[in-house]
Amino acid sequence: MGMGHVPKDPIHPAGESAELQGRQRGGTPSRRSHRTHAIEVPSSSIQAARARGRWAEDLVARWYQRQGFEILARNWRINNGELDVVARQGNLVVVCEVKARATNAYGTPAEAMTARKQFVVRRTAYSFLRDNQLQNCVLRCDVACVVGTQLEVLIDSF
Repeated sequence: MGMGHVPKDPIHPAGESAELQGRQRGGTPSRRSHRTHAIEVPSSSIQAARARGRWAEDLVARWYQRQGFEILARNWRINNGELDVVARQGNLVVVCEVKARATNAYGTPAEAMTARKQFVVRRTAYSFLRDNQLQNCVLRCDVACVVGTQLEVLIDSF
């Protein structure tokens, strides 16, 4: 049983970086500190998506403030979870996951809230309450859907 074709010549012409050669097949991951993908997304697209996400989080935070909430935290992280917006009104603490899309071409933002993502947000929210010593609070989980410039907040969605 063979190990596959091994070329006699080097894979890269002299002087070119190893980053140019992507992995062709599965197998064990490479030991490099970065990952290479067959399809590279232009960095301008990634930057645009990040900017859209930041803008949407700002929009949602302002929406909660107009509703009379105090913003306790934004982009609060712990272990494998992150809370986009945490707001409080009296003993009600709201954790809002912000989903922003330019269009609905690949599905609505609400469809991106999988059961796994809901579990992670809920677990992270309880860690936030514990770490900030917020006892006797009612926790509510909302999802803010931003498509283009339109905001829709799904209250108590999970």
